[in-house]
Formats: sequence, C-alpha cells, structure tokens
Amino acid sequence: MFGRQSNKPVDNNKYYEILGVPKDVTPNDLKKAYRKKALQCHPDKHGNDPEKVKLFQEISQAFQVLSDPEKRKLYDTYGEEGVKQGGGGFSDPSSIFEQFFGGSGFGGFGGFGGGGRRGPQKGEPIEFTLPVTLEDMYNGLVKKLKVNKQIICPSCEGKGSTKEGATKTCPGCKGQRFKFKTQRMGNNIIQMQTECDECNSKGEVIDKKDQCKNCKGKKTVKDSEVIEVAVDRGMKNGQKITFYEKGDQLPGITPGDIIIALKEQNDTNFKRRGDDLIFEKNITLVEALTGYEFLITHLDGRVLVVRSTQGDITKQGDIRVIREEGMPLHKNPHLKGNLFVAFNIKWPEPGSLTKEQVQLLTKALPAKPTLGSIPMDHEEVIPEVYEENKHSRSEGYSQRGESYDEDEGGHQQQTHTCHTQ
Repeated sequence: MFGRQSNKPVDNNKYYEILGVPKDVTPNDLKKAYRKKALQCHPDKHGNDPEKVKLFQEISQAFQVLSDPEKRKLYDTYGEEGVKQGGGGFSDPSSIFEQFFGGSGFGGFGGFGGGGRRGPQKGEPIEFTLPVTLEDMYNGLVKKLKVNKQIICPSCEGKGSTKEGATKTCPGCKGQRFKFKTQRMGNNIIQMQTECDECNSKGEVIDKKDQCKNCKGKKTVKDSEVIEVAVDRGMKNGQKITFYEKGDQLPGITPGDIIIALKEQNDTNFKRRGDDLIFEKNITLVEALTGYEFLITHLDGRVLVVRSTQGDITKQGDIRVIREEGMPLHKNPHLKGNLFVAFNIKWPEPGSLTKEQVQLLTKALPAKPTLGSIPMDHEEVIPEVYEENKHSRSEGYSQRGESYDEDEGGHQQQTHTCHTQ
C-alpha cells in the first residue's frame, strides 16, 4: 500500500508519549489529555516562545492522528511515515484548539501557516453583591442598581485622538509593552522584564498636544448606568444574575459582563433549607400536653392558623410539617417546598407552682413511681442546679490547691500547687 517497506522497526510510540497516554487510551481520555496539554503549552501563555510553538504543533498533530480511527490504525501499523503517505495532511493547530475552547481560551496566535480564527478578547467582569431578604426571594422583586463603568470615548471613538496618525509606536519598548532591565545579583548579571513606563505598557503613545480633549488620550471615559435587577421567586443565597457585555468597554475587545451575586439578609423568623422553610415555635407545657393553636404570618403576608390534632402531645424538639408552604421553586414558583415547625417547650420556673396546682397536677397526671423499701443505712442528699464555673471537676481540684502523689515506696506525698502572679 505504501510502496516498499523499510526493514527498520516502526516507531509508533511518539504520539502517545507526546500526549502522555497509553496505547489503549479511550477516545474520551484522549480528549482530556489533549485539553490539558494544549492549555499548558499554548503559545500565547509563553509569549510565542519558539519551543512552545513547536511543542503545541506536535501536540495538535498527535491528537489529529490518534483521534481519527483510520489514521490511528495507520500510525499503529506503519508509524508516522504511514500516516503521511496514506492519511493526508494536518489541520491548523489553532482551529483544533478553537473547536475545544470556542475561540475564547486565548487571544489567538500566529506562526502556524494556516491563519487560524481568533475571536475578540473579552474584558474583565464587574461584580457586585446585592443584599436581599428572604422575603424578597419568596415574593420576587426588581431592584435598580447604579453601575459606574468605562465606555469608549464618543469624541474620538476610542482612538485617543481625533487627529489622523497621531498614535505612534512607543519608542521606549518598540511596541512590545515591556522593557528588559539588567541587574546584578552577586556575581551574576540577570535580565528582568519590566513594564514600560513610557507608554504604561500600552505599546503606543500620543503626543499631549494631539490627545483627545475629552478622554485625554485614554480612549475611554467614565460613565454610569442604572440597571434593573430582577430577583425571581425562589432564587437562592449566592445565586448570580448576569448582564452580558454590559461592563467596561475597551477598544478592540468585547465588553465584560456585570455579575450580581445575591446575599441573603435573614431578618425574619424563618430559616431556609433549600426549598424548605423552618419556623421555630415556643409553647408552654400546658400547650404541649393539651394542644396548641397559634398564628404564623407568612413571607407573603398570609396568616396561617396552626392547630394541633385532638390528643396530640408535643415533646421537646418535635417537628411538624405543613406541606407546600415552603419556598417557591425557582423557574417554577407554582410548586413549593414544605414548612417545618420546630417546637421548644417553655417549662414553669422553679417555685412558680402553688400547692394547689401541684395537687391538681398529681391528680391529673399518671402517678409518680414510689421508692419502695429504703435501707436503714442510707443518706439524704439534695442535688443543686448545675453551674459550670462552680461545679466543674477541674475547678474543684484547683480550689484545693493541692494534690497527692505516691513516692517510690508507695507512700502518699503531699505536693503543693505553685501559683504564679
């Protein structure tokens, strides 16, 4: 098929080694390996370094061959020479890169012979935090936000001057935007790259007399815009709202985005958990034993009358569920999560019950257990209310200021604690 074959062994390892994959690599893993290598070695990341350009070409060539089943079979059988004879040429590395990254990975590069496509660079986003309440995210609202940003100068249309040919290449850096500075470190002399101070790393200069009077040669001017931020029902804390290409403008690039991140300010009796709401309710012991009824004013102003069922007894920490009274679902607000009511029982204060009340409770409640037979040899003790500072074990020992250690003979020796002032 390829004419006379050489007696030399076929080298079919090179492309696999370039991408760092085994010979039985799957198509999916092959793509992952290419993505990783291509991003690491892209020439734009290394100032179009000739070695990186060459390596990037080799990575792209290896991927083209191994990602095509027919070319891969030729390569595995006959090596690189077999692909050249029977597999056709190679595509421009830049076009392959853009297929994976949509032309937005880097600003483009040259030197590959094919003149690959390159899209405009995009500006940095402007990010804001917008405080909203849980009530806002339940009901939805529209807030107006004033944004300060840079726009293309309308007087010179972003040229920096209204005079034709006023923009010139910076003589200091020759348009490279940086200079090389020689510096001695010990016995060595090193060359360092620094920003050009003559053009502020722009690569071009405009004489002061020729600069646009409106932007002073900066090509952009300050502006402000009021945008309306729609907080949809059911949105969550941290969720972002993006205004595409509404950010800062700079000549030759796509405007950046304005990104609004919601920051929940919880000033209600409700707590949120996903699409559910939690409401904590304190009830008395009487309510816990005989039943409760209370009102909940919801986040949309509706009043819910909450009543227990007949014979229900509520224990400390019990949770009851009111179905479909939680947060509305984002993009589908007709559906809602659940509302959970968590109960805390407020017990009577010590000494607040009268003898008559105690007698009535004794009659109404199940009988208390009795002690039964008490041994003759017993002690009467009365527990105290626990106080951490008063009753902690370590505090008790430190108040004594002494401890006892045994000596080598097994006898107890009294040692005193030293207190530093």
